[in-house]
Amino acid sequence: MPSKRLFKRLGIRPLAARLFAYVLLFSLVLSLVATGVQLIGEFERRKSDLLNEQTRTAELVSGSISNNIWLMNFSEVANSLDDMKAVPAIQYGRVVTSTGETFSTGTYPEGRVISQIFPLVFDRSSTRSPENVGTLTITSSIDHIYAELRNQALLNLLFQSIVVMLGTLGLLLIVRLTLSRHLETMADYATRLNLDALVDPLQLKRKAPKTPDELTELEQALNKMRLQILEDTRSLRQTTLQSQGERDQAVRANHAKNRFLANVSHELRIPLQSVLGYANLLTDTPLDQEQREYVQTLLSASESLSAIINDLLDISSMEAGKLVLDDIPFDLRETLNDLVHMLGARAREKGLALELRIDENLPRALKGDPVRIRQILLNLTSNAIKFTDSGHVLISIEVLGRRDDKARLRIAVEDTGVGINPEDVPLVYEPYVQLGQQFQRQLPGAGLGLTICRQLVGLMDGSMDLESLPGEGSTFWMELTLPVVPQSATRVRPDTRMVKDRRILVVDSYELSRKITLEMLSRHEVHIEAVKSAGEALTSLRTAFDGQQPFDAIILDGFVPDMDSDLLCRQIRSNPLWSDMRLLILSSNPQRGDAEHFRQAGADAFLSKSLRESCLTPILNQLFSDAVKEERRFLTRFSLQAVTDTARRRKLPCGRMKVLLVEDNPVNRTLTQRLLEKLGCDVMTANDGEAAASLWQWHPFDLVFMDCVMPRVDGFEATRRLREWEKAHNRAPIPVVALTASAMEEDEERSRQCGMDSFVAKPVNIEMLRAVLEQYCQASAAS
Repeated sequence: MPSKRLFKRLGIRPLAARLFAYVLLFSLVLSLVATGVQLIGEFERRKSDLLNEQTRTAELVSGSISNNIWLMNFSEVANSLDDMKAVPAIQYGRVVTSTGETFSTGTYPEGRVISQIFPLVFDRSSTRSPENVGTLTITSSIDHIYAELRNQALLNLLFQSIVVMLGTLGLLLIVRLTLSRHLETMADYATRLNLDALVDPLQLKRKAPKTPDELTELEQALNKMRLQILEDTRSLRQTTLQSQGERDQAVRANHAKNRFLANVSHELRIPLQSVLGYANLLTDTPLDQEQREYVQTLLSASESLSAIINDLLDISSMEAGKLVLDDIPFDLRETLNDLVHMLGARAREKGLALELRIDENLPRALKGDPVRIRQILLNLTSNAIKFTDSGHVLISIEVLGRRDDKARLRIAVEDTGVGINPEDVPLVYEPYVQLGQQFQRQLPGAGLGLTICRQLVGLMDGSMDLESLPGEGSTFWMELTLPVVPQSATRVRPDTRMVKDRRILVVDSYELSRKITLEMLSRHEVHIEAVKSAGEALTSLRTAFDGQQPFDAIILDGFVPDMDSDLLCRQIRSNPLWSDMRLLILSSNPQRGDAEHFRQAGADAFLSKSLRESCLTPILNQLFSDAVKEERRFLTRFSLQAVTDTARRRKLPCGRMKVLLVEDNPVNRTLTQRLLEKLGCDVMTANDGEAAASLWQWHPFDLVFMDCVMPRVDGFEATRRLREWEKAHNRAPIPVVALTASAMEEDEERSRQCGMDSFVAKPVNIEMLRAVLEQYCQASAAS
């Protein structure tokens, strides 16, 4: 009892106290045989001497053995091993080379032995690292040591062994009884743990101690953990079942979405093919400039609609990580000009100024994916126009730097619209979220545009961000790094020689527009003066002419606050001193008939501000060129366009091709037939696969355009029948091109499996058909 109280004061637990007492008792027994320590020390000393002898011997022979192994002089290796037998302490030696050869000497001793393994290292030179060529094993018997010590210590060793054995057995028995058997019970319980076994608690087979010890606390802790695991496991199982159901539902929804996209894409492409195709055919007819402009706008809109349909499919491709970007040379200026031209009408309908500012250091040609960049800017600019009721929308390009033939660009779209609340900024990139719903009007769109934009910018290794304040507008920008195409591959710059050293007066009340015009003019060696009103313009004109430094041209905004612009034109033209000066109207919101109206008022040229980047300098150059020739004619952007002979098409290199067109839609069948005939093809048509089979059996064809989705016999089955017929009749395979509105990835794979050679998604134009025909032209010519 006193000892228990002492252990309790010292903080020693009962089980530890009992173990401590047993070990102490065991140590007292061992102290009785302390005299045997001397004998053990002697044995260890002699054994150490033996090990040292082995080490010294190894050091003497390892060098020569390593060299002989490297030289493959194995006879000398054996001789070196035999030399070790001269050392009495060594009974056996063995060498194993790195290639597997084994050499030995002596006889492996019976009884107890001491062996050491030494690496054999060949050091070839000071410049290369040593190489391991094998191992040397030296074995010595220690029986003689025991024999020498046996005479003087046999009885002591026997007594010591008996004591140690009995003490060890006693200690093991004690540990077994008090600790290890209970630990084994816990281990067995843990190995059998599962949801059913967790129901039964852990119970140790022992008499409960009066005072709880460590095993009792461990048993209680394990049972508490068992209850917690049981609860968590049941919750996890329930969550897993729920997650599996949600996963299956998500998979079904994803399949349904893909089927929906495929069906919608197919149904939209069929009428779009007719619109795009007949618009192309219309360009081959005699048209005036205005009609040609309408047709070009129709073509551009149709191509944009086609791109939007492809964007729907891109959503699935990006989610699956299968979207591949193009890497082709393109002129970013042309991409931006097309964008401004496309959206200019929409901006004019809302009375907005759609401005374009391009850094003069922007390279003429870059490499990248112009379609995707145009898609991003189309989304951003359309949103800016949608959320802006007054002011302007500005598209700007800034070159941040050039390094290693790459240009770092910042492309921004700025508007003066409603802006975005700070708490809504994180939501703008969320799919299917429309911030416009928070305003008093419903705006069109599915809320996917910015999501797609950010994903596309990420695929281009760029970044995208925005700045916005409610009521002050927003600025979306992206930063891209694009390779610069060598100068030899760029297009020729426009002629600006006549603009040099001219004096130009800019009259524009809108600060941003005036600034952009001045920036563009400052790229050339011209003298510029800018004013904000008609009164200031007249004052500047009089001052310049009085100072014998007249202006060569005036760039006049279509609206000035203090006078109608047409009245200002007439007033300028009424002064005979200013008759030689050219007058260019730069309108931010041109309407139909404005050009003729200003022509009658005395203007020399008319241009929309949305075309300022591409047309301002050329039209000024033409104005001054006419002035030098003492000619005066009214110029518009149509004056800068060379009339192209669209009816003239280059012929196919292999001459006329015989083509079979299989198409069930009569409008698209007629359209595609007309396009193929314009390309110099003899075309036969079929409305399904069954009708096509009767044609290819009796008529030779160079190429087959096959629609995939048709009644009765579809294109896939028709192609399989064609390939079987060719094989059965030993005919050369006819190239089959899938011409279909089904443009999903699985449709393309299915077309390959049935034997089709190429896959072309509708809508198609004449250039796409030309490319396909030229691809198979060589094979046709050879046959």
